[in-house]
Amino acid sequence: MSKIALCVDAESLKHPDLIGLEGEALLSQNWLLPFSSADEARRSLKNNSEVGEVWVASCDDMDSVNLAAALKQDNPLAPVRLVAFQGSGSLYSRAQAAHIDEVLTKQTFPEHYAKEKRRRSVPSAAPACSSKSSPVSASEQPVKANTTAVTTQVIEKPSEKTAFLQEKGKRTFLFPVVSGSGGAGKSTVSVLLAILAQRKGYKTLLLDFDLQFGDAKYMLGVGETLTSEEALRNPARIHDLKPTSDKPALLAAPAHLEQAEYVIRHAGKLLDLLADKFEVIIVNTGAFWNDEHAILLERSSRTLFLIDQRASSLRACKRAIELCTRCGIATTPFLFVANRVARGSLFTSIDISCALGGASAAEIAEGGPEVEELLGVGLPQDLISENNNLVVSLEKLLSEIIPQTQLGGSSFELQSQPKGLFGKYRSRRRRGEL
Repeated sequence: MSKIALCVDAESLKHPDLIGLEGEALLSQNWLLPFSSADEARRSLKNNSEVGEVWVASCDDMDSVNLAAALKQDNPLAPVRLVAFQGSGSLYSRAQAAHIDEVLTKQTFPEHYAKEKRRRSVPSAAPACSSKSSPVSASEQPVKANTTAVTTQVIEKPSEKTAFLQEKGKRTFLFPVVSGSGGAGKSTVSVLLAILAQRKGYKTLLLDFDLQFGDAKYMLGVGETLTSEEALRNPARIHDLKPTSDKPALLAAPAHLEQAEYVIRHAGKLLDLLADKFEVIIVNTGAFWNDEHAILLERSSRTLFLIDQRASSLRACKRAIELCTRCGIATTPFLFVANRVARGSLFTSIDISCALGGASAAEIAEGGPEVEELLGVGLPQDLISENNNLVVSLEKLLSEIIPQTQLGGSSFELQSQPKGLFGKYRSRRRRGEL
């Protein structure tokens, strides 16, 4: 009988209860072939005729859905099953686009494991079909699971209802700011949005996910603060992240470039650690698209996509959308925003909308030289107090993006799509009132 390859991180291999297999000795199962390294798994499984199927639960050096997709591409005939501990509509879409055969939840995975263990524990001399009245041996007893079994979800029919309920139950409004190229204004917009959200009364975190060159702490005007790499290594320190009445909490980019790869590998874990500790998380991102972008986009409540006044910025936006489509990442939550809009600007929201096939688009105003001057020396509060055009337009944008709920409540009632977004904002821009 063929073996089953199990891709799981080293920690879960030592402590199987982390993946719902309490009391199991995974290394002693002669029908399992475990891997913790993505590179090793791909090298070993590409032409391995002894392996009949692959289960991907986690990995030390690659996001699980990416590894599952790569293994399926390496050997399209071998069934690949992805174990998704925190499934989402986007995740199921990505799995379907990669032709992954099945998605098992943390609840159904132990049942699937138990079924295979019972089947493979039957002595080889036994008939293929035993009588229903035959006694069940100890080795055939179901593995003890720490969760209740539910029906396996097959990705050929992703559940839109499940995705909707998950969206409605989110406690944190995760709002990444992205662009297709550098210099579009992501850092500036992220910092100002985070301050404005905190001033509105939301408990806000500014997460600097420009992991190589993030400088949000300088623009925000704070000294030494906790970095994402430090938070992952010592999660207890996250409790020290506290916003003030007019300034958000900040989780800074890693202090050293070589630490970025570590944060990327554990980006999902970091977002889990931050979940429910803040009402709003504004995320600044880097110009180079990497795995952390995919993780952010599939978990985001909304995504602000910045396009500045360069033709190359619009072209880069189109390429990024094509990349998301190929990866199965939903772009429905994207808000396309024309930056640095003034009289006579090359691009307005109407131009962006037409270029992107009628997508909803907004615009934020050109703030003038004082934006760079004040943020460059860490004085964002001065910029806000001057009622700068950029700040005014961002405040209006924010009020339409983030749902208006009772502050201090246990959760947000998120809208899948705001209604009537940006209509009157465009007309005010055209009249020159902003």
